[in-house]
Amino acid sequence: MNRFILALIICLSAGAFATESIDKNVIKNVGNIHSVSLDAQQNISIYLPDEYAGNNQQYPVIYVLDGEKYFLHSIAYQKALTWQAKSPAFIVVGINTENLNRRELLGKKSVEFIDTLQNQIVGYVEKHYRTNNMKMYFGWEMAGGFALELFAKHPNLFDAYFLASSTHFTKSRLDNFSEVLKNRVLTNKFFYYTLGSVESWSLTSHEALSQILTNHSKKAVEWKFYLSKTDDHYSTPLDTFNKGLTRYFSDYSPIRFYTINEFKDFGGIKALKAHYRNRGKQYQISTDIHDDTKHYLLNLSVNEANFTFFKLLLSEFDGFIEGFNYPFGFIKKLGQFYVDNGATADAISLYKSELIKNPQSHELRSELAKFSMN
Repeated sequence: MNRFILALIICLSAGAFATESIDKNVIKNVGNIHSVSLDAQQNISIYLPDEYAGNNQQYPVIYVLDGEKYFLHSIAYQKALTWQAKSPAFIVVGINTENLNRRELLGKKSVEFIDTLQNQIVGYVEKHYRTNNMKMYFGWEMAGGFALELFAKHPNLFDAYFLASSTHFTKSRLDNFSEVLKNRVLTNKFFYYTLGSVESWSLTSHEALSQILTNHSKKAVEWKFYLSKTDDHYSTPLDTFNKGLTRYFSDYSPIRFYTINEFKDFGGIKALKAHYRNRGKQYQISTDIHDDTKHYLLNLSVNEANFTFFKLLLSEFDGFIEGFNYPFGFIKKLGQFYVDNGATADAISLYKSELIKNPQSHELRSELAKFSMN
């Protein structure tokens, strides 16, 4: 039986690999990293999002080959963006190949490694952690060529593939990839692959992959090939994580409209609700319209002085303003909007409602006093 050492990249001692350990302070503010021994030599590293321990939510997972180089990249990506709901939080599984015969592992022994990946690594993660149905794969160089073989043999194992400066897009791998695209029914597959323009030795095979994806275009398969003028063989992974994940998660960020006409062209409230239902189903999160989107629309109605649209939103978002922690400046803006449209009673009601939440607010009392003087 082949043994593959999958080790944590962040200076953990050998003793940390016994059964399972949790190191909360490997790097400040990174979060919890589990080092799991699948057997005496076979290890994986698992990053859990900050809020994982505090809820029962299920999370997407990205499996990162060559974890000793790239484990932290996807962690940094979500750390920078989850706080503004620009990305979902997700589990990261680092697969270290540093002490292995990497060329043999991803080449001659690829069949054995595919079995290890599917049955031992993915199997372990899904058994012991709260994962949802979204599984992603990242591979650089030979791990990119390996990904084509992996997809051809198990097209439903991963939903998204992020490949950087791939090599070994062999004819047999490309042919098998093509056959799967042509003959299999696929759902929600995503491919983002990058190459530096200086990597001329790989350009022909990447163009061949693009041609296959073009020839067998399917609605359920999204793909993008990015040929960078500035990156090289070693810097493309940065772009692959950043732009690739951003593209893949493009439907996650709260949607924002910049004009009322843009909102109407989108399909209005009905289409907006459908968008968030699909988003919730995709990421296994709330299907409600996001609070940010509600705020953007309310603010838009005021900015465009469309009181009819504003009242429609109030009906759809019943209780939202009262329940949201708005600053006084925006509340005053809404109050004046009411007054400008002959709805003085609604302005008074708004200020009184806010005063219940902020009884010490001199600004709110001052605004209410103006109505008494009139």
